[in-house]
Amino acid sequence: MSSDPFEAGAAAAGAVAFSIHPGTGAVTLSGERARFGLNGDTLTLEVFLARMGPTDQDAVRRDLAAGRIDVRLRLTGLDQQLSYVRLIGARREGERVDGLMIPAGNTVHKANRIADEHALARAVEAGEVLAFYQPIICLKTQSLVGFEALARWRRPGVGVLAPPDFLAMADDIDQLGKLSSNIRSNAVDDLSAWRRSSPQAQDLFVAANVSVSELVDPGFQDRIIAYVERAGLPAGVFKLEIAETEIMHDPDAAADAMARLSEAGIALALDDFGTGYSSLARLEMLPFDVVKVDQYFVRAMIGNESATTVVQSVVQLAKHFKMKVVAEGVETAETASLLAEIGCDFAQGYRYSGALAPQDAYELIGAGLEGRFRAAS
Repeated sequence: MSSDPFEAGAAAAGAVAFSIHPGTGAVTLSGERARFGLNGDTLTLEVFLARMGPTDQDAVRRDLAAGRIDVRLRLTGLDQQLSYVRLIGARREGERVDGLMIPAGNTVHKANRIADEHALARAVEAGEVLAFYQPIICLKTQSLVGFEALARWRRPGVGVLAPPDFLAMADDIDQLGKLSSNIRSNAVDDLSAWRRSSPQAQDLFVAANVSVSELVDPGFQDRIIAYVERAGLPAGVFKLEIAETEIMHDPDAAADAMARLSEAGIALALDDFGTGYSSLARLEMLPFDVVKVDQYFVRAMIGNESATTVVQSVVQLAKHFKMKVVAEGVETAETASLLAEIGCDFAQGYRYSGALAPQDAYELIGAGLEGRFRAAS
């Protein structure tokens, strides 16, 4: 019987005893290694870490530095099966950390999830998750008035991925904040470049999304104000969009932050209006310039009198409060015509265009939309 308590515990539990030597970068294993898709009794720490997701790696490194480890993580075995394991151990001799690896349940993720997380983390760090731009159209003139910046991941060997394919994963690996910051920086930089090189871009705006948790952070406010100022953008051409449901999490803190941003010349748009529990009258106390009607109501307008009444009411109230209205999810000429009839200012959706790569958006600025989309009706 083993004299090592961890090896004895591993044998009794059908687990694996491990010893990690941070100084030499060696990991030794004994016990039921095949249960975790592992073989051999020695591997390097980097190889061991490479079988974990980015956030799992960070947690293990922090615990190793502290000399005591207790972390639940996902591990990819040689058979490419993904499972939860728990590492429990402590520093015993010098820098060596000894402990047990025990099963901790199955994950809901597919076997390639770890590789996807690392690819996304590298892409965010390298600036490969970019802002693409969906046009926003004036319904009265059918002319281009601005863009919304939307995240797209150009993944080599796969293609251009939309937010549903990676935003939740970015949140899981603590990359959503950096990703969102990169998209806003792209939006400011691209708009500034367009304005310098194209006379047609002088009256355009670009909007980018922000969460309330970011919005109320004074550090965020300092950074975005300074960035817009350095880019030389005039007041009102860069907008931040905040979802209605987000605002209602902490309306008082949001009001203070929005007042500061508005005073600094950053315009504010209320996104997805109609999906939350607020009223436009209450939100009139906040310095919004634009209200965006949620696409659910816009798409339901044709043949649905109730949806049309909701949109018409939003338009009337917004005009009373001197706000512009953008209808999202406009997909047909019939919907665009009805929106124009009830006085909606702007439209956004596949009726006009999906999100465009920066160079394509710039070319569209020069070409304009009026003739192009009327001819396509």
